[in-house]
Amino acid sequence: MCLSGIAGCVELSLRNMSGKKKEIQLQATITNQNEWDEMLLTKGVVVIDVYQAWCGPCIAVVNLFRKLKNEFSEDDVLHFAVAEANSIETLQPLRNRCEPVFLFCVNGKIIAMVRGANAPLISKKITELVQEEREIVAGQKERPEVDELTFLEEKSSEDSIEETVPEEEVTYSVGIIKPDDVLEGHVEEIKQKHDFDDFVQFMMSGPCHILLITKKKGTDAIPLWKELRESLEGTPDESGKSERPEETPETESILNMCDVQSSIEDASRQLAFFFPNFGQKKTEQKFEKTLALVRPCLLRERRDSIIQRIKDDGFEIAMQKEINLSEEQAREFYKEHENEDYFPFLLEQMTNGPTLVLALTRENAVAHWRNLLGPKTIEEAKKENPNSLRAQYAVDNIPINQLHGSSSPNDAQKELEFFFPQEHTLALIKPDAAKKHKDDIMQKVKDAGFTISKIKEEALTREMATKFYKDHEGKPFFEELVALMTEGPSVVMVLTKENAVQEWRQLMGPTDPEVAKESSPESIRAQFAQDILSNAVHGSSTREHALESIECIFDIPLAEVGLSILLVAHFHLQLLYCNKLCLRQASRIF
Repeated sequence: MCLSGIAGCVELSLRNMSGKKKEIQLQATITNQNEWDEMLLTKGVVVIDVYQAWCGPCIAVVNLFRKLKNEFSEDDVLHFAVAEANSIETLQPLRNRCEPVFLFCVNGKIIAMVRGANAPLISKKITELVQEEREIVAGQKERPEVDELTFLEEKSSEDSIEETVPEEEVTYSVGIIKPDDVLEGHVEEIKQKHDFDDFVQFMMSGPCHILLITKKKGTDAIPLWKELRESLEGTPDESGKSERPEETPETESILNMCDVQSSIEDASRQLAFFFPNFGQKKTEQKFEKTLALVRPCLLRERRDSIIQRIKDDGFEIAMQKEINLSEEQAREFYKEHENEDYFPFLLEQMTNGPTLVLALTRENAVAHWRNLLGPKTIEEAKKENPNSLRAQYAVDNIPINQLHGSSSPNDAQKELEFFFPQEHTLALIKPDAAKKHKDDIMQKVKDAGFTISKIKEEALTREMATKFYKDHEGKPFFEELVALMTEGPSVVMVLTKENAVQEWRQLMGPTDPEVAKESSPESIRAQFAQDILSNAVHGSSTREHALESIECIFDIPLAEVGLSILLVAHFHLQLLYCNKLCLRQASRIF
């Protein structure tokens, strides 16, 4: 397999010896996950320019690449490609970056990365890799073992945040590190001799150091605390004599370090005396999800800064996307502002570039985000709360604030549904995995919060498999892939969820199970796949591909599949509009 099989290549014209123009492919264009997986099968050295959709590939290095391609043209060992980070799941950690990123792939592994258009460094790296690859091909040296570069970020799931963790029953004991030990600096020495999994509180009068030691149900903290004291008092040697150290004022204070309760009742009494509020539930706080918008001007100028500030304030980014709003979409979302003087300017600002849409989660997310934002107008924010986000992230010569937040939990839900509507994706459990691990995989699907809208179990015919994998037809592994897909029944599902396509691909993990085990050990492929072809599961790479695949497998008209998504989105739009209209009218009345 070589990169010439990927569609959409950058064509360059070079003159050959006879003076005629000859079209050659300098950089192959990789636009989806399937093409990325295919690129990994290319032999030799592949240099990949990873770019963002809003800025395009790095033009500054094209002349360098052309020069190097000419220098190493006698064999087919050097290849170039461009890959859009926004459309390839593997490159998700490299999204939303202003600087160019260049990846170096050798023998199917990403082994190096250069950030920025550093031409000397890129040239040096390419030359070294090509020379080494030539020596390996010529048999002059063995291929060295090189670890694949891992640049996947940690996954975040809003579902895992919202789950309630079962509480484990524990018992408590109170010990006291006395004042003389605290004053003489023996606290850490005493603590290090304590090998409990958790801690109960140590209390005392005067200056004290207090610890809370806990043990799970089934163990008794009080006898273990007594054992700790006995271990400090010394243990007998072979002759039966205690190995207690010579007593000095210092050791004597350590040996007399604690008061020990003889029962759970005594421990509970002291615990209640010193810590009357211990164990009370924090019912006033709960995990929530809220919508945050970073408007185009701020996104262009201070993207990294605002994202880091959001994380520093304890938020998790559960979902995110960049979207270029049309005027119609902006009008619909900000309908309640249409009678305000600033409305035309707001529309202009919201449609002059990509807006970053974030689903943020944490305790009391809605109220906390609103408090961080500060007053709505920049003038009020700077005067009343100069440390607020709207004051600190105001953009010069732009009178409207650059950040939006939902005003209530109900509004947050509706606004999140506006930007993150329900999606459908096709999921397939391949024959071998369906035979051995069907129940386990189905459980992971349910635990991840997917709704199984349609499901069937059947063996794909060769015609179905060929149609299903038509993008791979003519490739070296195509026949083996078709054979694997038709050797027995597959479980085919239509999964529904917010951001379903990306969420399912994240749950599947990287195509190569060995890579999955290192970078995504909890993924399906890490746990149930055999090899890169028998990799347990399949999923659509884009929403469009999902709709086509669902039509192919379930024989549902494409328009009908897409219609359900459009109807859901339209319903949410209308609900959002009606809710905000009622609030506006109510505010006029009261």
